[in-house]
Amino acid sequence: MKNLLFVAISALLIMASCQPKGPSFKLTGTLDGAEDKVVVISVYDKDGVNVKDTLTITEGVINYSTELSEPVFVMLGEADTRNTINFFAENVDYTVKGSLDAIKDAEITGGAVFNVYKSVSDALKEVGVKNEALKKAYGEAGQAGDTTKQAEIYAEYQANQEKTEALQLDVVKANPASPAAAFIVSNVYGHGAIEEMKEGLAMLDASLATSTYYKALSEKIEKLEAVAVGQMAPDFTMNDVDGNPVSLSSFKGKYLLVDFWASWCGPCRRENPHVVELYAEFKDKGFDILGVSLDQKKDAWLKAIEDDKLTWSHVSDLKGWGNEAAKLYAVSGIPHTVLLDKEGKIIAKNLRGDALRDKVAELLN
Repeated sequence: MKNLLFVAISALLIMASCQPKGPSFKLTGTLDGAEDKVVVISVYDKDGVNVKDTLTITEGVINYSTELSEPVFVMLGEADTRNTINFFAENVDYTVKGSLDAIKDAEITGGAVFNVYKSVSDALKEVGVKNEALKKAYGEAGQAGDTTKQAEIYAEYQANQEKTEALQLDVVKANPASPAAAFIVSNVYGHGAIEEMKEGLAMLDASLATSTYYKALSEKIEKLEAVAVGQMAPDFTMNDVDGNPVSLSSFKGKYLLVDFWASWCGPCRRENPHVVELYAEFKDKGFDILGVSLDQKKDAWLKAIEDDKLTWSHVSDLKGWGNEAAKLYAVSGIPHTVLLDKEGKIIAKNLRGDALRDKVAELLN
């Protein structure tokens, strides 16, 4: 009986091993100069860029395979560097040929989704080369004091950007059901106004509703609508510089500026002197500020507060871009400001400099 049972189990195992496996993303080819380097495949999804696998490369030969849950944007290159080539991966066979030192110029072939995005990436690469030349020319014109030339160069730069955006949207319109289209829409509209994001989603086929990039943009719209002007500001509690919890709701009764910033953010630091002047002028008239830092290093955060003489309340969870308040308010860039009335309703967003001062003066004078 035991022998029969053993035979039956063995037969089942053999049958299982003979069953065809599901399709997978296979990458084969050569990558010269990679033998002594750590080469990784990273995935860009709703959580940002995350390393998926480390590749074993022997004598320059790549033979890698993994199963992807959906077509996804990936980066292939040396670990902890920007030396990568970016493309769309799906569960089909891919080939690569090139060198690690010049991996951005490597030759890659892939499937249908890969080809949809490649038409965009090739155009972006071309525009990138043009824009670098324009930036150099702009700087040279500035050194020569030629403001007319600078204006011409800037106009050409803007035209390039608009041309690139139009090209990307043409690709989306021609391929509305491609997962690559959802990624492109997310890139083009992801930092725009709510109505622009909705316009982008409307260009996509309904079959993409479960795509990572479609869902990410849809969720961002929901978050932005929850913190739009006219909405009550969502409450949050976070520790201050001394580790004491501070709630947004504790500032009710005053006009409040919620200022998302970080010590490493150049534009934030350049804006800080204006915010200091604003606070000095209106702090005794029913106005306050709550600084929310996207720092990760407490020492750098505290030093910036001291150096810039920011004497109002400050909080942070030291999670960088993972800051819980920043996620709650759908913050995608800093400095980012949210102005609240005395009841905690959002009355303005992203005002800076004179525009911010004028608005606060209008409210309090």
